[in-house]
Amino acid sequence: MKKFLSFFVAFLLIATMFVAAQGAKKYTIVMVVKLEGVAWFDNMRLGIQAFGKDHPDVNISQTGGASADPALQVQIVNDQIARGVDAVLAVPNDPNSLASSIKRARQNNIVVVTHEAANIQGANFDVEAFHNDQYGMHMMDYMAKWMGEKGLWQPFVGHLTSTSHNEWVDGEEAQAKAKYPELKEATSRIEEQENQQISYQKTLELLKAYPTLKAVMGSAMSTVPGAAQAITEKGLIGKVAAFGTCLPSVAGEYIMSGAVQKISFWVPADAGYATAMAAYKTLRGEQIKDGTDLGRPGYESVTIQKNQYGVPIIYGKAWIDVDKSNLGQWKNPDGTWKL
Repeated sequence: MKKFLSFFVAFLLIATMFVAAQGAKKYTIVMVVKLEGVAWFDNMRLGIQAFGKDHPDVNISQTGGASADPALQVQIVNDQIARGVDAVLAVPNDPNSLASSIKRARQNNIVVVTHEAANIQGANFDVEAFHNDQYGMHMMDYMAKWMGEKGLWQPFVGHLTSTSHNEWVDGEEAQAKAKYPELKEATSRIEEQENQQISYQKTLELLKAYPTLKAVMGSAMSTVPGAAQAITEKGLIGKVAAFGTCLPSVAGEYIMSGAVQKISFWVPADAGYATAMAAYKTLRGEQIKDGTDLGRPGYESVTIQKNQYGVPIIYGKAWIDVDKSNLGQWKNPDGTWKL
């Protein structure tokens, strides 16, 4: 009897240790961004790192290519799948190019959550800072006001395959058509490959081809500083201005000079954190629904709509506007930029 009791106690001890070990499982989550080495995704890494500090049961990291090459991003995602990570987060350069990788990940019980890809196929969720068309409409309103609601403007996108960039321009165009009939596009949307030098060169070409051009609207963070550089170089500050998605650290000097009138953005660190939270909750079997809090400003009470492929799209309300009036709020006491 004593031997049996000793055996039973030992069995219980081993079983308890096993359950504890299972409960202490660390999830491995990897964020694959469009490209590394730019301010936007440097900031997103801060959110990924913060998530790791807040969740000791998670090993989380960020990686990306040296260029915004969809094929390179597919390769990186496939490498993570081969590693057997628990979740892949991605900011796709081209959502369609990731379709087969996402399918493979899901077949291997890997959670996939994307950001800036509302037309994604096969993912568990996509996280958006806001409704993209509403963001575009919002930017059109303040650009139109500066233009006096008439004249030529030009939309730029990072890539013609970039879902969010093109949806913003769709919203801008729809708002212009509905509210500002005297606004005209100089030409169809221009792809600048998320490259500031290309944005600069394309703006110089526009200014030469369309002398009455009043405004450039950028989607990629590289558009605004590139366009502002061209505007400044040509002595057109006050006559032509750049607008669009950018960060204070990138556009700040041009906002002060007037080459840039206003920028909008969402905080990449917060978006990265919210995207990681969506994956974490999914891994833990927690439901994500209207009103769920993903742990960051603008994502405290999300709404969800399924896209045409049945993927739930999580929407926050997280855009921020910056112009001369509030630019200083984005500087630290030592003069460095907060973002």
